[in-house]
Amino acid sequence: MVRCPRQTGVSAGPGKPSGMTPLDLRTHRPRGPRETILGFYLLPRTVDKLRAELPGGHLGPYLNHDTGFSAYLVRRLGLNMNELRQAVASAPDETALVKWLAARVDVASAPEHNAKLETMVIERMKPEDQELLRQRHPVMETQPGLSKILDILDADDRLSFGVN
Repeated sequence: MVRCPRQTGVSAGPGKPSGMTPLDLRTHRPRGPRETILGFYLLPRTVDKLRAELPGGHLGPYLNHDTGFSAYLVRRLGLNMNELRQAVASAPDETALVKWLAARVDVASAPEHNAKLETMVIERMKPEDQELLRQRHPVMETQPGLSKILDILDADDRLSFGVN
């Protein structure tokens, strides 16, 4: 199984971290949609995609834009994507980033947010959004019966990286 490296900081010298390690999502997938930070689904995946935007990283087949599920989550958490992007870029490691996040989000709302994400299905989307989802996630061609957004993201990752 291909897994995302969890190293979150590299040393720039004795006791001097240089920040989060950039990720190359051409070689491995981001963390799964149901993995959590502070109890929130999609947050580790979003962080991985933001790490892929760092100098030396690469988003590979992934997108990180205003109409994506990561942006949806970030808005629901009451955060600004550019502010989170900057926090990822400046955090020495994921522990510091989690502390930053904990000071800004209502951690008690995680079950509510996760439940909302679990109910997101393609059938409830506008037709143009359904088409966009099908274009962005090739697994929909081979597994048209997938309905839940989180399942689609997970299956698409597995298809892209040949993971069962």
